[in-house]
Amino acid sequence: MRKTLGRQGVKRAAATLTIVGTLLATGVTVAQSASANTGGGGCRDKGYAGETYGITELPCSRGDGSRGVYGETNYRNPNKVSIFPCAQLLKVNSDHTTTQVADFGCLGKWLTSNKDDGSIQFNTSTIGVSNGTYVVQAGYWEYDPNGNLVYILGAQGTPVQVFG
Repeated sequence: MRKTLGRQGVKRAAATLTIVGTLLATGVTVAQSASANTGGGGCRDKGYAGETYGITELPCSRGDGSRGVYGETNYRNPNKVSIFPCAQLLKVNSDHTTTQVADFGCLGKWLTSNKDDGSIQFNTSTIGVSNGTYVVQAGYWEYDPNGNLVYILGAQGTPVQVFG
């Protein structure tokens, strides 16, 4: 079937084609997959952070592809000092300061490593969050030389953006 457009029909068709062409040319997306609500993240960009007694840590911030953030922290503990690994979730504020929004808790036991390089890994659970930028901050409990229990507030992973 053949249809002839009148003057108004031609104008409407031209306007529609212009809008569609502009959207395609600029890469505008009309719908976004629910599985793409996090971006960025990764491990500390400066590598392992040096802490006390030769312990180093490499915290990583990860997005779950939806609206959750979790952490992975790798420790190197070559001197086999007993530590109690923990992690916190921080939100990055507009002035580049951070605010703790959740506590991932601790691994739940005192550890020394039985590996030659002293490696220990602590993977957290996922915490659901609202839009914003977040980092995972690692740390651990240890005893100082005087026998006092102290918390070593460690390094932060690369920021994760949560959107949508």
